[in-house]
Amino acid sequence: MRFSETYHPVYVLKPGDHQAGIDFDSINLSLGSSVCFMIQLAALTGSGILTINSGATDGTKTTAETFNYRLADAIQGAASADLFGDWSTSAALTLTDGTYDNKLLIVEIDARALTPGQYFVTGTLDATASALNASAVAIVEPRYAAHDGPTMIPTA
Repeated sequence: MRFSETYHPVYVLKPGDHQAGIDFDSINLSLGSSVCFMIQLAALTGSGILTINSGATDGTKTTAETFNYRLADAIQGAASADLFGDWSTSAALTLTDGTYDNKLLIVEIDARALTPGQYFVTGTLDATASALNASAVAIVEPRYAAHDGPTMIPTA
């Protein structure tokens, strides 16, 4: 199987300056085992806060979930930009400028660790930074791999 048949990529945050605060598109993990958010950070001014929330419906942010994360060792384009630091956990990660600028941040959550009955997962960047340029893609590990599996994006 190919990567896109084993995993389910979802574009959840358009590139832009999200200093006013923004929610990622929600992911429905009722059909997934885990999700990995690949957050591309560009220029930061000040520090923003990332939270990953769960809820019982699309866009509902009932519980701030604890997540695992690791940060690239170097800025994009550097020789070690594809290497990552040790795993850490957080429920509210401060994205400090100078540390997170121009790096890839990996955030992972296991569906079994979510609050029971809350399978909709939404990332949020708060409005504390004066510049927070970012984009994100979620890679969902579906319960069952398929060429064209069910959508993980809640439908209205």
